[in-house]
Amino acid sequence: MSKIYGMPPVRVRHIDLTVDEMMFWLYCPVKIPYGALTTPSTLKQFRPLMDEVRRDLADTDRWGESYVYITAKRLWVTPDSPGNRPGWHSDGFMTEDVNYVWSDCNGTVFWEPDALVSLTQDHLVSMQEMETLAKRGPLVTYPDKMLLRLDERVIHRVADFDKACMRTFVKISVSTHQYRLKGNSINHKLKLNWTYLDRQEERNAPEVTK
Repeated sequence: MSKIYGMPPVRVRHIDLTVDEMMFWLYCPVKIPYGALTTPSTLKQFRPLMDEVRRDLADTDRWGESYVYITAKRLWVTPDSPGNRPGWHSDGFMTEDVNYVWSDCNGTVFWEPDALVSLTQDHLVSMQEMETLAKRGPLVTYPDKMLLRLDERVIHRVADFDKACMRTFVKISVSTHQYRLKGNSINHKLKLNWTYLDRQEERNAPEVTK
């Protein structure tokens, strides 16, 4: 069964955060299904974002029944090294995962066509299709520090920019899957007894198991 792609993200709310500490946290679990939010001390500064995600999902069971992960990066970025992996893609491809993104500059660019399209249900083939389709435009960016909600139908990439700078990027992922690839950040407060799997050379889908 084919799915349709090209949906715009949903604007949730502008949240004004200032981050000074350089960091790189990748898919750190901060909540297990039906558990409490358990945040490493360094990541507590992003609680306003997590709390807004919980409020945004208040009319559903998604928050309670899901794992919640946070990716938080504050890095020196350049046009050749933008801090996020380049290329058109959709987060949570072929899943029901919901992702929220926030950045303080050089925001994400989205492909928002007039008509939705079907894509091949294969990660690598679909990314080639996205690359071709996005060249047609239109492309849209949103204001800095705007929390945006994405599902798998939202096609996007890191924006182009000309001047090197410090950039903060945060993604909060809500999923019924365990994200347990080697290299993902570990929340030692949760004491999860997970076996971590090897990453693949091509772009990794973060969900690996129910």
